[in-house]
Amino acid sequence: MFLSQTNGPALYYYGFDPTKSIEHLSKAGFRYCDISFFTVFKTCPIYFSDDYMKVVEEYREALKKYNMTPVQSHEPAGNSIGDDNGEYYMKKTPRSIEMAAKIGCRSITIHPGTANKYALTREEFVEKNISVIRKLVPYAEEYGIELLLENIGFRDASQFTGVYTTTAQDLIDIVDEVNHPLVAVNWDVGHAHCNGLDEYAEMTKLGHLLHGIHVHDNLGFQNLDNKGTTLEGDMHTLPLFCSLDYDAVVRALIDTGYKGTFNFEVDAPQKLLRFTEKREDLSERAQTIRLSVDKLVYELGCLILQKYNILEE
Repeated sequence: MFLSQTNGPALYYYGFDPTKSIEHLSKAGFRYCDISFFTVFKTCPIYFSDDYMKVVEEYREALKKYNMTPVQSHEPAGNSIGDDNGEYYMKKTPRSIEMAAKIGCRSITIHPGTANKYALTREEFVEKNISVIRKLVPYAEEYGIELLLENIGFRDASQFTGVYTTTAQDLIDIVDEVNHPLVAVNWDVGHAHCNGLDEYAEMTKLGHLLHGIHVHDNLGFQNLDNKGTTLEGDMHTLPLFCSLDYDAVVRALIDTGYKGTFNFEVDAPQKLLRFTEKREDLSERAQTIRLSVDKLVYELGCLILQKYNILEE
């Protein structure tokens, strides 16, 4: 199994320059990457302009130059069933699907939509998200790319977030109803750990629907508020530095016959960037530190997969 990491964090450190973000991951040791559109649509007007193909070409050239293969991608931030009835979402996500496919990614991860001003029942949530995914399917068909629905939200969604995509069954209920060969699942192991879920049981339940993963660590399910409110612990930090069970994750990947990469989504330490953002004289030092972090992510990934003799380099 190959290792990959999102280029999302690196984009911040290099002024959202695609080429420099790919160079960064190459220097860290990665030969496979996840292309992130998560925040760039808000930051870079070119993504909504007639020149968006320039970004695609820049990625293609960088990937070729640094011998990097794109394997996954992530749609831009936005809400498909939010206050604007998904108008912004349907402006950005079809374009990101096109761009990801033309860059060479085989899949794009999508988030479920969430209601902002009112609570949804589980049935309403499922119905609305099925409708959105069906609107995206023609774009997936046109560009030949998979749509992977990601698990997000809290364990007690009805009380805390109204987002009913916490468990494997939640995702299965939506994906099975859409019933399309280009619609599957991206399982975020960190999000599952936040909810105290059994990684092996959940991932093996997904079975053949498991086509992508996000790997990062956190301290697990925490009920820290004295009022009983579940506090978010989605740290996106270094693997093996907190309490996630990586043996369970890797065994599940093996037992389900997973064909994707061991794909990291390690964002931390983004506070480093915020700490130095007003000091241009420290930007190179911050980049060097971030590179050290991603080198460590790569080495930890090697260690995890080598334990099971499935690392491919």
